[in-house]
Amino acid sequence: MLAREIAKRLKKPKPISIHHHMLMGLGKPPDSTLTGTDRVISLKMSKSNPDTAIFMLDSLADIKRKINKAYCPPKIIEENPVLEYCKYIIFEKIENFSIKRPEKYGGNVEYSSYEELIKDYREGKLNPPDLKPAVIKYLDQLIKPVRDRFEKDPLGDFVRGLK
Repeated sequence: MLAREIAKRLKKPKPISIHHHMLMGLGKPPDSTLTGTDRVISLKMSKSNPDTAIFMLDSLADIKRKINKAYCPPKIIEENPVLEYCKYIIFEKIENFSIKRPEKYGGNVEYSSYEELIKDYREGKLNPPDLKPAVIKYLDQLIKPVRDRFEKDPLGDFVRGLK
């Protein structure tokens, strides 16, 4: 937003902003006594509690810690933030979601759609201890290029663009 506000003074074009709905926070949703707009606001991720969100510069260790602590009850699809990350982030960028697991838990499995994944999750054929490591892997794959870019040149093009 700052870049949009100062672009004219710098004689630069305003950058385009693309947004989508707010993702849920990774913590447990509030109890059902909270309703309406208050409930929607309390469900969203918040920068005031950094462990409830994955950030573009999070390390693999950060992603692991946050996803492993995330609310993700077995067989529950509604208000499940780990599944929301699958739907709105991972399945938007990958074609096949692969989960590695021991044969005694059904062996490796692959999903080509979010609908397939939630069907197995709802039926208990896929459980949080299997799902979470795969989510960690894919989130890290998606974030790593951004993280690497900022580690090499923290302000990079943004600062050069202001000159």
